[in-house]
Amino acid sequence: MELTKEEVVRHLEQAEQAYVVQQVHELEQHISAIQENFDVFSNSDTSVYIRYYRLYMRFLGLFKEVDVSAMNTYLEALEAEGVVEASDYECICSYYKQCPQEIYEKALMAFSYNENLHLHYALKLNEERRFGEAIEVLRYVLECYPESTEVRFLLSEIQREYLDDLCISEEEVPVNKLLNLASATHNISVLKGLNLDPRLTQAEQYHTQIQLAIWQNRSVEVRDQWRAEWKHLKLEDRTRILLADYAKAFMIYDMVAEVLVYPETPEFPEENYSDFSAYKSYMAALVNAGWQRAQHQYYLIGKSCYFYSNDLKKMAYCLQQGLTLNPKNPLLIELKGKFFFYQGDYQEAAKAFHAAFNNGLSVTDYLQTLMDLNDRVRNNEGILQVVNQFHLRHWPNAKSICFKGFALAKLGHDAQALAVLNEGIEGYNQNSFHAWMYYWRAILHKRNKNYDLFFQDIEREVQFYKEGSSDYCNSMNLSMEVLFEMADYEKSYNYACYCHEQGKLDPELYPVLQWLCFYNFKENPEGVRAASEGDLVPNPQTFIDYRNNGLVYWIIGNETVAAESLVLAAQNASDAGVYYKLAFIAARAAFDNTLSLNIYDELKARVPEDRTWEVDYPYPDLLLKANRYKEATAAQINLIASYPYRAFFDFPKDINYLAGALKRSAKEAGNLKDYIRYSAMFLSKESPWEIDLKEHQEITEDFYKEELFLRHNLLQTASHLEEPLEELEISALENIKSHFITTYFA
Repeated sequence: MELTKEEVVRHLEQAEQAYVVQQVHELEQHISAIQENFDVFSNSDTSVYIRYYRLYMRFLGLFKEVDVSAMNTYLEALEAEGVVEASDYECICSYYKQCPQEIYEKALMAFSYNENLHLHYALKLNEERRFGEAIEVLRYVLECYPESTEVRFLLSEIQREYLDDLCISEEEVPVNKLLNLASATHNISVLKGLNLDPRLTQAEQYHTQIQLAIWQNRSVEVRDQWRAEWKHLKLEDRTRILLADYAKAFMIYDMVAEVLVYPETPEFPEENYSDFSAYKSYMAALVNAGWQRAQHQYYLIGKSCYFYSNDLKKMAYCLQQGLTLNPKNPLLIELKGKFFFYQGDYQEAAKAFHAAFNNGLSVTDYLQTLMDLNDRVRNNEGILQVVNQFHLRHWPNAKSICFKGFALAKLGHDAQALAVLNEGIEGYNQNSFHAWMYYWRAILHKRNKNYDLFFQDIEREVQFYKEGSSDYCNSMNLSMEVLFEMADYEKSYNYACYCHEQGKLDPELYPVLQWLCFYNFKENPEGVRAASEGDLVPNPQTFIDYRNNGLVYWIIGNETVAAESLVLAAQNASDAGVYYKLAFIAARAAFDNTLSLNIYDELKARVPEDRTWEVDYPYPDLLLKANRYKEATAAQINLIASYPYRAFFDFPKDINYLAGALKRSAKEAGNLKDYIRYSAMFLSKESPWEIDLKEHQEITEDFYKEELFLRHNLLQTASHLEEPLEELEISALENIKSHFITTYFA
């Protein structure tokens, strides 16, 4: 059945769609329809011819037995029309076992920066065991596209195969070729053999020996050998880059700074070639121009500035030079972000990190960088989102677990944070992130008042630091603050003095040290002056402001204002109980009973679990002085019930404070029954006090005048005291005795 031109074009459109989704059966039907009616097109329908040639060439590649010769016929037709595209060459060159050399030569010269065409050509060369040429082509691709992981893997595989081939060859092999391949593939066996080869130059011998050393020794030994021996040798650039890469891998950035110098400016070849031989020369010249090598050197030197020397001027120079060579180098763009990050310009840092990702920075590196950025801007929700994205694409590592743990801790999800940090500490080998994890787990123990666990984790954490370093003293500052809140003032003072001697006591902790000296009657350490009104924060806003103001007011003798400021500190503190108790002590020192009661009531309402004997013990007396007698009695009974050992064993027995307070409360409340009962308790002592006897005598005279035996016992006991009885008391005692004789002994 004959078709119109429009119907054939429709078949062509449907065939193109079928090819995209690989529906081969439908594609064959459309191709047949087009071929049977192709004569409907005239010479003016060039665009349709081109579409059909391109489609049919790809259609031929769907069969098991690929007819490259037929495909080339259609490729030549496209070339004749002057419309051949890179994808056309990619289609036929992908069949590298059948595709002839001349097609590759045309393709590569036409599209000299096409990664896929060069990759296919390298596969062809490898298939034909033309290993050296394949390696040169892949090195050229990596010079143009350094982030191409697929090409890097293929290059390594071909280099290993080529080295194996050369090692079993019966012909003499140039020693530098063996060295280059053994170095690239880290073949220790071949390197050991080359180490004894007399054909090596002095520089090549150094390169071989150093490469063997860095693969066989520990990093600290490599660094020591560099400083003691290798730095004095005349080394090749590749050896220095090898050492710098090694040092970077172990974060030894001081060594990176010692190994590398600024690179020479790359000399680029002209893109001027008329045949494939000239094009091969161009590729080799570009590989050896040092374009990527120079960028890499600038990157390494810049990294050493960031992590070691903090030389921002030198770092800026490396970035300027490196990005001039290649404005799209993702590693240099990321380093540019770190340059802004270091200076606190987080908006520009974020732009640079995003640009680095858009230019090829790996998802892993990008997300780990965003963790740092979100941490610096205190976006803990952002950290969790980044970590979750990271864990969708990558196995968790010590850094991601660490950041997740402290982000949860900062957000107040303590139980989840503790579980994550436990996982990180126990699940990964010890590394620098363990110091952070120990630190943040210690923070959680502090919040939960697990002080023994807190100090265990701090002890583990500081093992990562040099004694006296900033990180070490940061943990000592935290420990000093914890000891202060534990009321272990002697140890807190000792920790504070240590940090002060190192010049690293947190400025916000100086008022605490001044208060410790004042409260424990110690002289201020040298360089620490006495607190004064000038140390007060004019407009306090934070917990630290209120705490320090409270301590300074206390030192200068204004205990009432000190107590009020410490109450505000408690209301803003994570551990409110500590500062309510300090405020209570300050208010009592000011003899401000009303303020003391208010502080106690607020402490009892907000953090009742933090009440202790030291604050509960004075409370009933405060209630008495406020004429709240019934409450005072209830408070005394609660005190005895809450602290039975302290009430009856630790508390001095001869004072009988508790019973006396109960007696006063009952008396003032008009509770005669309890008043008499508690009054009688004082007569049970071996030597009751005269005042207690006299008081009970008054009770009996007023309310129990007929209780003659009670009156007799009281008067008889009083007669043995130093102060003699009064006339009326003597007469009353004689009358009672006469009554007893007459009544009971007559």
